[in-house]
Amino acid sequence: MSQENTVSALYKFWLVIRSSLFWLVFLPTVLIAAILLSLFFFLPVSIRVGIIKIWININLWWIKHTCGLGYEVEGLENIPQDGFIVMAKHSSTWETIALQKFFRPMVWVVKKELTYIPFFGWGLKAMNAIAINRGTGRQAIRQLVEEGRQRMQEGRIVMLFPEGTRVMPGQYKSFKLGGAILAEKTGYRILPVAHNAGEFWPRHSWIKWPGTIKLVIGKPIDPAGKKPDQIIKEVEHWVLETGKTISDHEQLKRLGIEK
Repeated sequence: MSQENTVSALYKFWLVIRSSLFWLVFLPTVLIAAILLSLFFFLPVSIRVGIIKIWININLWWIKHTCGLGYEVEGLENIPQDGFIVMAKHSSTWETIALQKFFRPMVWVVKKELTYIPFFGWGLKAMNAIAINRGTGRQAIRQLVEEGRQRMQEGRIVMLFPEGTRVMPGQYKSFKLGGAILAEKTGYRILPVAHNAGEFWPRHSWIKWPGTIKLVIGKPIDPAGKKPDQIIKEVEHWVLETGKTISDHEQLKRLGIEK
């Protein structure tokens, strides 16, 4: 083995150790937070959100100090004061943690199967997630519109990943119409969000790479006078183009995505 390969192997071994330290805290805190949310489901949403915020801050602090993975945010001034819909790419676990830090009480749009997972699913139910059975077609869209409207009227923020699943950096999956239909039917604006978290916390990866995740919050997109396909194309274009500008090309090379 060459000296360069030896150094690379030792570095990755060091990253595995650091990432293991992160998981030793992350996994138990997920369990604890889920149990607390389930036990306190009857309390005001502000208390349940408070539990989530504590959990978020603990884990963002811990991943910074164990894995050297921090973040920077741009565009906080673009966040509306009224109800809105957040749309972002889903490429890692990081955004499912961190996005909740920057917005008022959020409601996630999730696959119904996720609510069946012990502890994790209980936490989703306790936070009033909109659990969609994606195989039901129009019925799922009606549910999304009805429950999404209700949550936003209550002052909650609806959060969804328009791709419908996690997508690796460098890969493309078209944005689905659900969120755009929700915006068109309710009149609530869409707040597009771009980030490069998947470059540092890749899907199904034990290793968390050190660096700085960049997150950009765009200006709200008004659905007035637009059809759902026009709305989603506008959202997709902004998210993908902004994502290209904040991508860390050196990190993509380390992952073997770029040469």
